[in-house]
Amino acid sequence: MHLLQEDVKKIVESTGLVSDSDFSAAVAESERSNRNVLDILIGKGFLDEKYLSEGVSKFFDVPRINLSAITIPHEILELVPEAYAKSRNVILFEFDKEKKRGKLAMTDPQDFYTLEFLKAKLGVWLDVYFCSWTELKSGLKQYKKKINEEFGKIIEENLKESMGIAGALDSSKMLEALPIVNIVNTIIEHAATMGASDIHFEPFENKLVVRYRIDGILNEIVNMPNIIAPILVARVKVLSNLQIDIHNAPQDGRFRFPMEDQFIDVRVSVIPTFHGEKAEMRLLKGSLRPLTLYELGLPQDQLGKLEDFIKKPRGMILVTGPTGNGKTTTLYAILGILNTPKVNITTIEDPVEYDISGVNQTQVNVKAGLTFGSGLRSLVRQNPDIIMVGEIRDEETADIAVNASLTGHRLLSTLHTNDAPTSVPRLIDLGVPPFLIASTLNVVIAQRLARKICTVCVHSVKPNKDVVALLKTNLKNAGIKMDIPETLYQGEGCSACGFTGYRGQVGIFEILYVSDAIRDLIIAKSPVNLIKKKAREEGMKLMFEDGLTKVESGLTTLEEVLRVAVE
Repeated sequence: MHLLQEDVKKIVESTGLVSDSDFSAAVAESERSNRNVLDILIGKGFLDEKYLSEGVSKFFDVPRINLSAITIPHEILELVPEAYAKSRNVILFEFDKEKKRGKLAMTDPQDFYTLEFLKAKLGVWLDVYFCSWTELKSGLKQYKKKINEEFGKIIEENLKESMGIAGALDSSKMLEALPIVNIVNTIIEHAATMGASDIHFEPFENKLVVRYRIDGILNEIVNMPNIIAPILVARVKVLSNLQIDIHNAPQDGRFRFPMEDQFIDVRVSVIPTFHGEKAEMRLLKGSLRPLTLYELGLPQDQLGKLEDFIKKPRGMILVTGPTGNGKTTTLYAILGILNTPKVNITTIEDPVEYDISGVNQTQVNVKAGLTFGSGLRSLVRQNPDIIMVGEIRDEETADIAVNASLTGHRLLSTLHTNDAPTSVPRLIDLGVPPFLIASTLNVVIAQRLARKICTVCVHSVKPNKDVVALLKTNLKNAGIKMDIPETLYQGEGCSACGFTGYRGQVGIFEILYVSDAIRDLIIAKSPVNLIKKKAREEGMKLMFEDGLTKVESGLTTLEEVLRVAVE
């Protein structure tokens, strides 16, 4: 955006939400990380993107447009090629050929070169509208709608074409004729545009089922003849450098899939099943920046206290929860706070999900003998200030991690427990003495991911009686006293959210701050319920409570919180 720093400061000051010292700190971080100052202020929770957009709109004296709330006809989108729209951060959202007038959304209304080029190319007058970067991304997704609608037809046509060439009765010739490369590429591209985190190829007796995990929920996408399952899995093996002639043993690999202006790291797992090999692919968008704690959904009133505990010069910070609930993403957000030129940060991860400037990141390689335990043992000899270990999963890793914390390092890691207080007995089970846990543990963050209500089709509803009854039971069991809202929110279902009513995910958190009183309980080997009781007395909110807060604010639904935050 063509804004001088003085102009940015004027816009920020107009909101009245950012102090001079906070703005100066954001400028310094911007210069260090090569990120936009406004992005940093939004990420840290100082500014709401909506209010900021209004300020920028007034500064440029152009109207705003929320692209996530409108559907753009595909024939209008096609007037400006997708590649050009992405490179110049613009979207044509209205076009009247008879009146020779159109409407163009831009993240930079002063990009006169692009504006004049499109006016000449389209032969019309263009009215300029301002849109935020987030709104632009939402609009760009509409280019993919046609692909999403025609995905099943594309796969079906590929299969019919190969059968037509070879003849349905000759299966060997049919497999030879299959455009398998095109099919696999189409599936990965489609999954990425749908926002899927995982792709499953599941062979059954008479069919191969392709499923995507979108916002934490598995969705069946397409069924194909079981006969093509082996060659489909073989293609995935070739991409990830696995042995294609091994069919009776699990294999793990990864590959990088180029997709327009970004790349996707794909982590692959193949295992034998009764009806053939099952392949699972985890999609990691390596070109995306890590999110901040505020963007992840950490309660705003907790951010200051949490940062104080994170910035303690030594000790352990643990993030707990089931697989696939964003623990590593939270660790990256914490690294974003700690990452300065004055500290040496080293990590051992499986896999490396984001490439972070200024951080020394190491990938686990079991075949080469590089595990979490052996890697951590080597990392402590690299003179680090801060160490991140992807997961504490065995006694060796736990022992080295605790001792590294004890000798003056800050150590970040994940642990598999259901809530924050249970991390203490889990560490004891891994052979760590209670006095060492008390000496090193600073904070534990437990989390789940809930689906967010689609902002395009959100509407208010009256609480369902059955859900309210279930909520009352869980409130009583958890010892929580609160009034049940008379009005709740849910998504009606629209094309923007795939008619699910949900789009995106938000974190639900439980934060245990290890105070002196809790350290005493740990040393005394007190039961976990006493640790939990003391933490509650000191202000710890349960995940269930944090989820209900997000229900009241319209971020998610009661059903989602009951699904993910109630054991």
